[in-house]
Amino acid sequence: MDRRKRKTQKNITAVFYQLLKKKSYEEISVSQICQVADINRGTFYLHFIDKDDLLEKSISHEMQELVEYCEGNGETSNQLKLEKTFEYIAEHREELRRLLGADKQGFFAQFQIEYLMEQMTDQSPLTSIFFAHGLVGLLEYYLMNDISEVEISEELEKLTYSFR
Repeated sequence: MDRRKRKTQKNITAVFYQLLKKKSYEEISVSQICQVADINRGTFYLHFIDKDDLLEKSISHEMQELVEYCEGNGETSNQLKLEKTFEYIAEHREELRRLLGADKQGFFAQFQIEYLMEQMTDQSPLTSIFFAHGLVGLLEYYLMNDISEVEISEELEKLTYSFR
């Protein structure tokens, strides 16, 4: 993708995040995004199918950033990757909270579950499913509620201890 297209997509996404700070997902329209981004609707539709596509690609981008953050140090231990996951989520909590709040289609959970299932090759399929869904539920609960990093870390330590 050329530089201008990347710049336009970044601009649209930044405006989308900015609007999510002020309004609910349902209150945001493509027209509003275009107005604030100073682009026409045609330009928006060159990059995204619709507002849901923008949301899905935004979540996908955030999840890819999370994966790169967790795997960037070459760590192979699932426990340390899990710690890095919560470290990243704590640093990006507000943005992720807004995206998750807008995510009525379940893109966030779907991406996370697929990634976790790929990582848990040493577990049986049923154990992997159980752990992946539970962990994603815990991540979502952490993002959407007022829970401290210390509290979530302690609970994770207890939960992961039982899987060692």
